[in-house]
Amino acid sequence: MAFVELNRRVLDAYFDRHPGLKTWKGYRLCAVDGSQLRLPNEPDIVAAFGVNPGKDSQKDCPLALASVYYDVLNHISIDFSINPTRASERDCAASHLKVSRPMDLSILDRGYNAFWLYRLYEARQRVFCMRAKTNQGLVFQDFAASGKPEAVITLAPNRPSIEQCRERGLSVAPLRLRLVRVELETGEVEVLITNLMDTEAFPAHAFKQLYHLRWGAEENYKRLKQWVEIENFSGKSALSVRQDFYAKVLATNLTALHVREAQEQVEAATAHCVHAHQVNFAQALTKMKDTLIELLMLTGQRLATRIKALIDYMACTHEPIRVGRSYPRQTSKKHNKVFCRNYKRAK
Repeated sequence: MAFVELNRRVLDAYFDRHPGLKTWKGYRLCAVDGSQLRLPNEPDIVAAFGVNPGKDSQKDCPLALASVYYDVLNHISIDFSINPTRASERDCAASHLKVSRPMDLSILDRGYNAFWLYRLYEARQRVFCMRAKTNQGLVFQDFAASGKPEAVITLAPNRPSIEQCRERGLSVAPLRLRLVRVELETGEVEVLITNLMDTEAFPAHAFKQLYHLRWGAEENYKRLKQWVEIENFSGKSALSVRQDFYAKVLATNLTALHVREAQEQVEAATAHCVHAHQVNFAQALTKMKDTLIELLMLTGQRLATRIKALIDYMACTHEPIRVGRSYPRQTSKKHNKVFCRNYKRAK
């Protein structure tokens, strides 16, 4: 699809020409995350993506599984896909690895735990940090109960894992991995599993902050769903759903690239302020949506001039960063809202 190829070319050129992008200990920090998207209830869309059976008092709901390989420090969706609702998040994560770079570090939630996926990262010579399922697997439970800050384990595949590895042409040999203990303010204990084995370069105490950075992927979905209205599709066919999805992610990426340049102006203009300031992303996205078609049609000096004007315009709207604010996460789905009125939409 044209939007996918355009996104790939833009990002490849951008990363190659901007070696000074934010990293974590030299690694491009990429969160892998999936999310369900609501789709129009149309025959062609249902046939392509499937439905999620509703409860007794609810109708079946057409859904798709979106998956993103997201640079959390630079706010860029490096790779993304929209899949049938019954697709596997682990298979999506494996697909994202095809566009990964040698100095990528993937952060994954506990839903991705699988021996074959650990092995795939090892085979591709990529590194990962994943939250382990402490309620599944004695080795994780024993480590959590031990009170140790970290441990190196040799993980052998069980029978289903052996079959999954052989289906994918992966080795079934035992795998050496590292467990890291993370204690939360609530008193809960999380266990992280990683193939970052160098304890001096990557001490155990650094992993709490590292895994917390995965939350940037959740914030990205908030932008896509609330500001970009990615679930607000313009057509009634599966093709229109895919086109809208990829076009809106591309628009969000282009906004992020321009915001990075505008941020330098904001930091210079607000150096005297008590709080650091950042570009208001929702307003920047509005400005990008009003200009995107024009940018795609311009070339040469006219394009460069228009881009500079857009960056200057984005830098005019910024907001203070108040560090340390936190709010309890609302997990209830009682009202099942599609859009939250607390967030402004990008007009």
